[in-house]
Amino acid sequence: MKYSWIAALAVVLGSSPLAAQSTDSGVKFGVLNDQSSSFAAFSGRGSIEAARLAIEDFGGKVLGKSIELTSADHQNKPDVGLALARQWFDKEGVDVIVDIANSAIALGVNNLLKDAKKLGLFVSPITDRMTEEDCNGYGIAWAYDAYSIARTSAMAQAQRGVDTWFIISPDYAAGVVLENTVSEVVKETGGKVVGAVRAPLGTTDFSSYLLQAQASKAKLVALTLNGPEMINALKQIQEFGLTSRGQKIAVTILYEVDVKAIGLAPLQGIEFAAAWYWDTNDASRAFAKRMIEKTGLIPSALHAGVYSAVSNYLKAVDAIGSKDPQKVVKQLQAMKIDDFFARNAKMLPNGRLIHDNYLLKVKTAAESKADWDFFQVLASVPGEQAFRPLSATKCPMVSK
Repeated sequence: MKYSWIAALAVVLGSSPLAAQSTDSGVKFGVLNDQSSSFAAFSGRGSIEAARLAIEDFGGKVLGKSIELTSADHQNKPDVGLALARQWFDKEGVDVIVDIANSAIALGVNNLLKDAKKLGLFVSPITDRMTEEDCNGYGIAWAYDAYSIARTSAMAQAQRGVDTWFIISPDYAAGVVLENTVSEVVKETGGKVVGAVRAPLGTTDFSSYLLQAQASKAKLVALTLNGPEMINALKQIQEFGLTSRGQKIAVTILYEVDVKAIGLAPLQGIEFAAAWYWDTNDASRAFAKRMIEKTGLIPSALHAGVYSAVSNYLKAVDAIGSKDPQKVVKQLQAMKIDDFFARNAKMLPNGRLIHDNYLLKVKTAAESKADWDFFQVLASVPGEQAFRPLSATKCPMVSK
């Protein structure tokens, strides 16, 4: 049953103890994400704490006034998410919405940005439509997208001779995007997708999907799942013995919290692409230590992306002495962006931030030397190679 506007408004008003009604601030951020279900572990509270750290490190003020932070759980419900965004823009003086896990909600929020003349710092959603078909000059994509993650992962497998694929995806907007992206790479490299299924959000029993994958005799079963669904599917893959029967398993996205829940043994050797990894440099390790102190968990690439997006937005506002959205966007495109998350970064005219990505591999238990030491960096992939080139953008605002 759909939430009514009144029900959604109730969620807004009780959304977070961080909420403040004052609009007389230098900048007011709103972190909008899933704090209670599938995306909570790698977005959720961690994104709020990352934004808070960025504000604290900036000094807590900009344009001579305090920086405010509010947050809300959209519960993975588009009607709730859009109601929250409207309330923030219309009534609570939020200048920038940050994170926005869930691609369907992100696309809806993106449509609000132009009319509201407010910015969206998209970190968690994997769809790239905010900077492609639906670009409007107010949506900025900071961390990753289906192109950078799925293509890097799929290309690595194709280069290893995998030519038949079975794809299990989540049945929502991001899942469709990931499935299509992987399928494109398979076709480009001369392979064949012999089967594909989509599992509804919240699926716990993957047995019917795994039986189809097994019957397909595909050399590789690709999972484009997230969170609890990814964990459940990988555990059941071990129970069904797909790997012992010779089928390889690949994933497009994997987080440390997934490995913690599943264990290293079932995952060892799996390769995947990532926008960031905590153990690549001293600054990243320092950020990870601070986040563990705040949340008890290692930060995900999305948490690091939130910190980076908020920090660089504030730098842009400070540099131009204004929070006018269009002036801030121009400053972000002009200024140097290079921090522990966004290495060798550049903001493209369509709002896509490109930066170095990583190809990672899950370590064996013997290789893991400490808590959260789960991944090995195989390669650093330059941003120009990882992301869609501007020459191929579908953004109507960019002249070719």
